[in-house]
Amino acid sequence: MKNLLLRLSTATALIASASALACGACVEDKVAATYDHAVISQANARHQQVLFVALDGPNAERAARRMTAAAAKVRGVEAKTLRTSAAPAAFSIVVARSESPERAVAGFRDALRDPAVQLTLVRVMRDGMLIEPK
Repeated sequence: MKNLLLRLSTATALIASASALACGACVEDKVAATYDHAVISQANARHQQVLFVALDGPNAERAARRMTAAAAKVRGVEAKTLRTSAAPAAFSIVVARSESPERAVAGFRDALRDPAVQLTLVRVMRDGMLIEPK
């Protein structure tokens, strides 16, 4: 009986932990997939903002790989701070404090030139605080 209870509790723990794995559907997964502590620390020290952006659509994974070229064309961003993730499809980047996050994301949309890919600003980090966009 004791052996059966041990097996049942082990199986329950394994099932519970498997269901807790990141699926990429929530905002936190997209932030975590592109979070770079060194980049964030430097941005905070310089009073810059960090944008976390989700990519959705049939070409989202391919678009995540093309973000480096797009970053070079967007005003107010520091291209070298770009961090991308194919799964979940997302990216983060440091943007000047004076630049509008929405304008920066629009710049990425224009540079990407793929109407099938939807870019959604999911979080902005300013002075160490994660903020939901307007």
